Amino acid sequence: MEIGLAGLAPTKPAPALAMLRLLGGFQISQALYVAARARIADQLLEGPRPLHELAESSGLWPEPLARIIQALAVEEVFDYDAETEEVRLGRLGRTLASGVSDSVRNVALTWMETHYQPFGHLWQTAETGRPAADLALGMPFFDWLGQKPDRVETFTAAMTDFVKAIRQDAVNAVELDGAHTLVDIGGADGTVLVTLASRYPELHGVVFDLPHVVEAAPELLRAHQVDDRITTAGGDFFTEVPPGDCYLLSFVLHDWSDEKAGHILDRIHQAASVPDARLVLVETVLDRGDAPQIARLLDLTMLGMLTGRERSSAAWRELLAANGFRLDRIRPTAGPMCVIEATRTG
Repeated sequence: MEIGLAGLAPTKPAPALAMLRLLGGFQISQALYVAARARIADQLLEGPRPLHELAESSGLWPEPLARIIQALAVEEVFDYDAETEEVRLGRLGRTLASGVSDSVRNVALTWMETHYQPFGHLWQTAETGRPAADLALGMPFFDWLGQKPDRVETFTAAMTDFVKAIRQDAVNAVELDGAHTLVDIGGADGTVLVTLASRYPELHGVVFDLPHVVEAAPELLRAHQVDDRITTAGGDFFTEVPPGDCYLLSFVLHDWSDEKAGHILDRIHQAASVPDARLVLVETVLDRGDAPQIARLLDLTMLGMLTGRERSSAAWRELLAANGFRLDRIRPTAGPMCVIEATRTG
């Protein structure tokens, strides 16, 4: 057991001090944004470096950068030696580097550029029920996002990092035995379907997303040599989806209200090529799985940015039943997300 001052076991901070840490969370987020944008972690992957070199290569003033790094050192992002002014990666620092397997650098950049301003309107959301993003941006978030290709590219990269960090255990747990044609609704660049196609050599599939989003998928399919059995299609899942005997929605339905999610499920119900088509969802379930704090954080994100929500097992059962699907089982995984399996009925 770790021993604190005077041989005493460490105690939790007083409630007011713990609350002050929570209240200062927005400052830590902005400090992480600076570190990610300056690629500090990238520069430290090969070992510690003097602060002045980091500042010079980043185009930042040494004194402000030192204070930012020291604040983040408290959060185990960096280690800072005040005597030598040397900086090294802390326990969490590697995740801010680009190109590493567990990187969330794109999330650090994107959330501050897309989510930070809307969350300043959370009071108005509580007053009116409207998403804070609608109030801050003057339009629904996805409409605003689609106005500029660079926004779409940045957001897609961030979501790739984000979902890789929280859903990989669930994707690894997806079972597709007997499926012939899997349609990945909202499949973005095809990362998930590529993973599944490598595990199921006989599987055919379609990566389906908005036309400007799915443009990135063919290159990835070719790179992984699955383009002979995995194709792409662009469209609006509120209007029409491709036919298949199995449908995958990975982290999609939580973006939408029950009404909108119901429209998506209805389109799948209509398009299915067999009466008992399978439906596989990779989502959080508020009363199941590990890391419930992640699910609650995501629920707050949905409140501020979109019309969606994270759902309980009962809510998932009700939503599916109302739109022609029977909930078969919910399988918790080692991560914060679950695999929800359902079957088309009626």
